[in-house]
Amino acid sequence: MGFLGKSKFAVLSCSSEVFRGAVFGRRNSKWTLLRSGENTAAGDLPGDRFKALLRELSYSSGDTLLYVTGDLAGSSFFVWDSVEMPWREQRGAVEMELPGAVPVPMEDPLFQFVEFPPDEEGSVKVCVYAFPASSLDQVCAMLNRANCKADEFVSPLMGLMPGDPPVAFESINPGFFFSEGCWKRAAGREKLLAEAGDAWRKMMNGLFVLPENFPVARYLDVLLVARLECSSGAAIKERPSLRVLPDPARPLRYRTHIQLGAVLLVLLILNLLWSFYLNYGGEYREARQLASEIEACRRKITSIQSRLKRNQKASRDMARVVEIVAGESDVIGKLAAFSRLLPDNVLVSNMRWSDSGVDLQLQSENAGINLPVLLKPLTFWKVANLQQRQMWNSDVTSINLRLVPNTEENAALENKRKSGGSSRRRSSNAGSGTSRRPGGAAGRSGR
Repeated sequence: MGFLGKSKFAVLSCSSEVFRGAVFGRRNSKWTLLRSGENTAAGDLPGDRFKALLRELSYSSGDTLLYVTGDLAGSSFFVWDSVEMPWREQRGAVEMELPGAVPVPMEDPLFQFVEFPPDEEGSVKVCVYAFPASSLDQVCAMLNRANCKADEFVSPLMGLMPGDPPVAFESINPGFFFSEGCWKRAAGREKLLAEAGDAWRKMMNGLFVLPENFPVARYLDVLLVARLECSSGAAIKERPSLRVLPDPARPLRYRTHIQLGAVLLVLLILNLLWSFYLNYGGEYREARQLASEIEACRRKITSIQSRLKRNQKASRDMARVVEIVAGESDVIGKLAAFSRLLPDNVLVSNMRWSDSGVDLQLQSENAGINLPVLLKPLTFWKVANLQQRQMWNSDVTSINLRLVPNTEENAALENKRKSGGSSRRRSSNAGSGTSRRPGGAAGRSGR
């Protein structure tokens, strides 16, 4: 049996003369007869014959449904005209009709029935197979002896349909054949059944993939049950109108539970996936939002750092401007005095002026030039360092000279400048005072 539906089933027909069976399986969307066999060992017990036939058919209860068919002692089969109704109500109607339909009253009767689609007038044909409950005990004893369980017992007559060719079951109703919904006895019965055999062979070969020259007439009861199993959407064991075997004789089939478990598992997986999607989607959106906020903060920090650097640079420039010393006011005069003292054959190649002094690089063709003597008239500078060297392969002398301010002379000049400035202010004040007196006296005398 497949995980989500039937894929294999076996049908075993039991009678006092012979046990027959066949295993059917679905291949390429069509039902195929996989194995078939017979057991004619009349001396053995029915349970042993049943078990031997199962072994011959390589039956496995794990993946194959098992249906038992045959004729039960004291059974009766009839077709009853009814109306369309639910199966529970139909079962009650059959139970009420049963005492008048069977030729011999039954003690504790059991029955199974099959309904056909309603005709144009709304009438429904119901095939009913009834038997005493004690007859089913023999089937249960056989299954118990074979240490086997069956999914259902079903009569081969339950597989008949309207329009089928005539069929005869000597074990059920000797000397009669069933045709057009009733049992009949007619002349030329053998010829009629032979022609019906060809029709059954053609019909069964169209329904099943059978081996070549398969004895359809001998296995007709098995094929009718197989047709009933394959023709309906539900399996025989799932149709309550055919249920007659007691629960202890049935195997525990967990296909419905497995299907329900599979559906629940799929729903659980979908629920987990949905929960994961919601959680991951929320975390992903939150992560994207955090990433965008972090990126915005980084851009803001970069902008602030750029403005800070610009402000720091502007502050340093402003501090540099504030700290700049104005320098000496008579720099031009000092340079002019220095230039007048230098001989014509001296070239100033580099000069660097700072608050601490003046660094000069001079070149001269006079090797004996005495710069300290020449620069002695410069009272505001004094020679701090002097280096002279003769350039290689040349008459030019390179001179490095450093002059530093003469602090004593500069202090004296500053004092002299200050004293001269104060005397000029006193003289100007005195002149302005003498000029005001005559004016004031004249004004007073005039008044």
